Amino acid sequence: MNFVSPTNAEELFGDAFFGAAAIEQAFGASIPEPLPPIPFSADVLQEAAAQGWMLVYRTPTLAGVPFTIGAASERFPELFDARFLRQVGYQLKDEWGILLEPLAHTETPRAGWSLVTKRVLPATRNRSYHEQTQILERWSEPWRKQGLVASRRLAVEAVYDCILAFRSRGERLLEREWDWSASSTLDGGYLNVGGFTPQGLQIFSYSAAVRHGALGICPQLTVAA
Repeated sequence: MNFVSPTNAEELFGDAFFGAAAIEQAFGASIPEPLPPIPFSADVLQEAAAQGWMLVYRTPTLAGVPFTIGAASERFPELFDARFLRQVGYQLKDEWGILLEPLAHTETPRAGWSLVTKRVLPATRNRSYHEQTQILERWSEPWRKQGLVASRRLAVEAVYDCILAFRSRGERLLEREWDWSASSTLDGGYLNVGGFTPQGLQIFSYSAAVRHGALGICPQLTVAA
């Protein structure tokens, strides 16, 4: 398989390449180099770059500190919409906020390289959670034949990607959309991340039956184990 070096990948993706330099610029913390090899073939990378995807390296810790939603909201409070961090409530609970959810303080990004769409997949809009999952499975078939896994991001991975893109490139992802993540709350809701206006990121939890036109999936591709 013809793999691509980080230098060549950066030339291919331009500002949509988020490696060690972007991480240091965004988070003010260096990570050990060299990073693991980029696990995607040249053909896959070229196709993803042509479709406007981003290539992201994620790390679960920065400067020895776990990257969690709670830790990120403390370090970058200006990037979170404070109105929705605590006790805003939602369908399953009258009083709920992401910082009251245990996973906000325990869930960290999975380490490694991922290819991620910047926009939600159009076909997943205005669909229930399980309908979206079925659409994602059908959409992923061509990639699966190439040994890749298509999945939802964890909520903390969506937060990581949004902060990384904004602080290193000045790009505001998910400004008018919400990515419905794989992260489940204690009462069975699923976290979604988006609405990243100048007021900051919004993180909500919805029951699986909810649907609206700005809520979908930003698929990510990783290499099958």
